[in-house]
Amino acid sequence: MDDVVLTIDIDWAPDFTIDFIAEQLISRQVRATWFVTHMSPAIARLKQYPNLFELGIHPNFLSGSTHGDTPDAVLRHCMTLVPQASSVRTHMLFQSTLLLRQILAQSIITTDVSLFLPGTPHICPVEWLCRRRTLLRIPYFWADDFEMERNIPCWGLAPHLRVGEGLKVFAFHPIHVYLNSADIEVYQSLKQRMPKISEASPHVLDSYVQTGEGSCALFKEVVAHLAADGRSICIRDIYNRWRNLRDNRLQ
Repeated sequence: MDDVVLTIDIDWAPDFTIDFIAEQLISRQVRATWFVTHMSPAIARLKQYPNLFELGIHPNFLSGSTHGDTPDAVLRHCMTLVPQASSVRTHMLFQSTLLLRQILAQSIITTDVSLFLPGTPHICPVEWLCRRRTLLRIPYFWADDFEMERNIPCWGLAPHLRVGEGLKVFAFHPIHVYLNSADIEVYQSLKQRMPKISEASPHVLDSYVQTGEGSCALFKEVVAHLAADGRSICIRDIYNRWRNLRDNRLQ
C-alpha cells in the first residue's frame, strides 16, 4: 500500500470552516474520511455525499468531556452521531487496551486511526486481535497541528512523498485549513480571544488567516495531487482491501 489518504478531525469546528473544506473536495471529486465530534447542518451536508465522504467518530474520552462521563457513555453518544461509523480516531489520541476492547465489544467499529507515526516510511495496517474480533489499526503519517510545532515545519507535499513507500495518511483540522495555520502562536492568540472556537464568526477568523505556507496551502496541494491521480480513497477502503486479502489467504 502506497496511497495518500485525507482525513479530517472536525474538533467542533464552525460550520463555515467545514464547508470550506468540503466544497474543495466536492469540486475536485476527492474522497476523504471525516472524524465527527458533533452534529450540525454542515455535517448533515457531508452525509449527502456518501460516495465521497466517509464519516467516522472522534470521541473525547478525557475527563470533562461533553461526550459523556464514562467511556461507555462517550461511545454511545458518538455512535448516535454516526450510527454507521466503522472508523474511529480518539480525541487527543487517548487509548488503552481496555478502551480498544470496549470499542470492539460495544460498537460496529472495525478500524482505529489513533496511532500517530510522524514521517514514518513503510506504514501499513496492523491487526489487533481480541476475542475473535479484529480491530484494524492504521497509523497516520502527518498532522497539521503537529507540523506547526516542529522546529522547521515542512508545508510542501513533495518532501513528505519522498520519505519512502507505505501508507501516508494525512490529518487536517477545518480550523487550521481555514486559517492556513503555520504558527501555533497565532492559533493560541485566537483561542485567548475566542475560547469557544465553534462560536467564532468568519469576521473574527478572517483577521487570523495566515498567508503563504501553511495548512491550507498543503491541503490544496494534497487535494490537487489526489485529483490528478484519480484514485483517492477513504479509511474504509483500506479496511476493505485488507479484508479481501485476508479472506483470499484463508480460502
